[in-house]
Amino acid sequence: MQTPGQRIIVVGTSGSGKTHVAKAIAAKLGIKYICNDSLIWRANWELVPKSERRPAFAAATDCDTWVIDGNVTTTTSPENALLLERADTIVWLDLPRWRVLLQLIPRTLKRVITGEELWHGNRETFRASFLSKGSIILWSIQTYPKYKAKYAEIFADQQWDYLKRIRLTRKRQVQKWLESLDAQRPSV
Repeated sequence: MQTPGQRIIVVGTSGSGKTHVAKAIAAKLGIKYICNDSLIWRANWELVPKSERRPAFAAATDCDTWVIDGNVTTTTSPENALLLERADTIVWLDLPRWRVLLQLIPRTLKRVITGEELWHGNRETFRASFLSKGSIILWSIQTYPKYKAKYAEIFADQQWDYLKRIRLTRKRQVQKWLESLDAQRPSV
């Protein structure tokens, strides 16, 4: 199994397991975990203005080792360009749509029931998560083909050859790859 570097972006459609995988990588390699959503959302689901995002991402990744979860679907946005410049590895969770939905629906329901705080006091609600046009489930379904095409493009583009590119296509493959990182954990 391919080993990641020390500055890692974990990408995939909403519900693919980016946060779980990024946190697992951080724990296994003893590196900093960065929550992409905490840099683009404020309290009360207010978006951080675009002009403030690049400085926030720059500050968050101004260290030797880190892993961030998020979707780098446009390589032209200032914060995504910065991430791609600073990263040495991109991990793509390219799971089948049915698998993503099997993970996303129970995760969302659990968050709604428990009132789990995501970042800056934001929480998912039943109405917003299941019944609105902005539903995370609907968002995942609608953006799945776009994200799949964009990541296939990034993985095929020689411009990104400096990045280690790790593509995981099955849940079991993701688990085995994470288990393989145990051997890389720094000794204390």
